[in-house]
Amino acid sequence: MKVLKRILLILVVLIALLVIVSFFLPSSYSITRTAVMKASPQAVFDQFNDFNNWRQWNTFDDMYKDIQYTTSDPSSGVGAKQSWVANKNEKGEMTIVKSEPPNTMEFTIAFEGFDDPMYGYVNFEAVPEGTKVTWTDKGNMGNNPLYKYMGLFMDDMMGSNMDKSFENIRKAVEK
Repeated sequence: MKVLKRILLILVVLIALLVIVSFFLPSSYSITRTAVMKASPQAVFDQFNDFNNWRQWNTFDDMYKDIQYTTSDPSSGVGAKQSWVANKNEKGEMTIVKSEPPNTMEFTIAFEGFDDPMYGYVNFEAVPEGTKVTWTDKGNMGNNPLYKYMGLFMDDMMGSNMDKSFENIRKAVEK
């Protein structure tokens, strides 16, 4: 009985410590990746600005075998939307909120069950090699201790998908 009390006390102290530490963790995240494509800014911009193209190169949904998309008509430009359902109950919607060809495109992603959307910013810059693309995703993890700890791993989780998506885009535009 004494050992069980000691184990329980240690668990309570550990949980309390984790919660206290979470107050000092950032409640937001920002992930940026940059790539240079051997293509015109307009060609690369078009890949991002049309949700029908995202299905060809976006790797964020590779883990979902049964994902179903609904895309608005038109599928590109300000106001275009793409919604999805995965695993029968995971839902979300992406909306283009800014589109200035061929320089910049911005979007929001709202996940059902989360209060704050994620914001995406993509800039296209002509360089001698072609187009420099800078893609940034930002979001708010709120004050939930679990989400704040999850935020520590967002760069690894999302950044690798951004890198893989860049490789797929490169295959589409560098023909």
